[in-house]
Amino acid sequence: MKRISRNFISLFLSDGITRLIGFAATVYIARVLAVEGFGLINYGLAFISYALLFANPGLTVIGAREVAKAPQNRRFIEETIGLRVVLAIIIFAIFFAVTSLLPGDRIIKQIILVYALTLFPCAVLLEFVFQGREEMAYIGGARIIQYCVYLGILLLFLKSAHGILVVPFGFVIGYVFATIFLICVFVKKYRSFQLRFSVSQWRVILTAAVPVGLAIIFNQVTISLPAIVLGVFKTNYEVGIYSAGYKIVFMLLIVERVFYYVFFPILSKQHRQNPEKLASSFNFLTRFLFALTIPIAVGGLMLAPGIINLIYGRAFVEAINVFRILLIYFVIVPVNTIFGYGLIAIEQERRFFKIITITAIVNAVLIVLLGLQFGFFGAASALLISEFMSIILMHRQLKKFVRFGCVKYILKPAIAALLMALLLHILPQWHVFTLIVCGTVVYFSVFYLVKGFSKLDLDNIKRIIVEK
Repeated sequence: MKRISRNFISLFLSDGITRLIGFAATVYIARVLAVEGFGLINYGLAFISYALLFANPGLTVIGAREVAKAPQNRRFIEETIGLRVVLAIIIFAIFFAVTSLLPGDRIIKQIILVYALTLFPCAVLLEFVFQGREEMAYIGGARIIQYCVYLGILLLFLKSAHGILVVPFGFVIGYVFATIFLICVFVKKYRSFQLRFSVSQWRVILTAAVPVGLAIIFNQVTISLPAIVLGVFKTNYEVGIYSAGYKIVFMLLIVERVFYYVFFPILSKQHRQNPEKLASSFNFLTRFLFALTIPIAVGGLMLAPGIINLIYGRAFVEAINVFRILLIYFVIVPVNTIFGYGLIAIEQERRFFKIITITAIVNAVLIVLLGLQFGFFGAASALLISEFMSIILMHRQLKKFVRFGCVKYILKPAIAALLMALLLHILPQWHVFTLIVCGTVVYFSVFYLVKGFSKLDLDNIKRIIVEK
């Protein structure tokens, strides 16, 4: 079996397991803390997501790219980790000062500060090393450890809304265990682990990383700003409803995460060694992703009421349409990620940064306007509109360097998904799980009949999976 298929399978399985564990943790938190407590937790998570990004301004993306080119360059790895530790200390100090000085609810401040402790284990988290070395099994193992520890702490200690601080503490401890695991593996391979502090080299690293880091920070605004805007200007109830719909889509976005981790180093190598292969790689990835995401989105649109009720209960009924809006967003995100990181792989990170900056500004304006006017529906719609704008711009820029198709790969999955939707519409009284199984069978049967993948595509997939 090829390394690419081993990495894909191991990361897909491990990410699937961790997302299921994480989703179980989310559901448990929602049921124990109720809508308002669930909103508080997601409000705190939105802040820590920014802290983690400022403490890692593109360093892991550039790090993975550089490790892919020179896996044994331990000095670069140690300098990158040293820089991340210094940045973590600075960002935590800022968070501590701001939360201490500004007025506000004591519980919210405590939640934010506990989450901020995550900065320290994340500073020495070595995922980028193993991504660059294309050893995804270690990344997967670390994530499984992280989420198992997190869920275990929740089940043992979170019994009522009064124990809300158990959630951020469990989150931090999970990261600590994952970090220790990867450090142990690193020491086994490199014989030692140390930090290297070199201001001159940090300038070089930051020069390459900052455009990517700023783009990622702006992109995170697109993801986490809805919860913050709703929390500040609306209510914790609105944050909880929005988050309920988004959390399901976040779990589905395992597709995006796996494809990025597996194919980013490969695209980077192809750009250096075999640039003529890039067009076929982007064609294959686009076709495969649409064939996977379109039926999931269409099925989710049809089954949204049953899914929300099954997972969260009747209290979250207003999350149904939020979930539906974000399912369309789900179709766009994985393909857009491939286009965006494709630009970084071919060393066009400044173009990537420019597009993300534009779409982040548009997104921020839309979230404030639509979120204030329409609440969680407006926030979800703003996220969808900005992502649609982003994929158009990313595709346009990438095609200046790599000639490949995109829109034409939507038709056949759409035909198969519409016939699947017809079946789901005819049989609404069946159980959700039964409908999911039946819908899956119908989709892939029709997709096969309309030749969604050509014989050449199937041969290529077989070579990727089977051949050594």
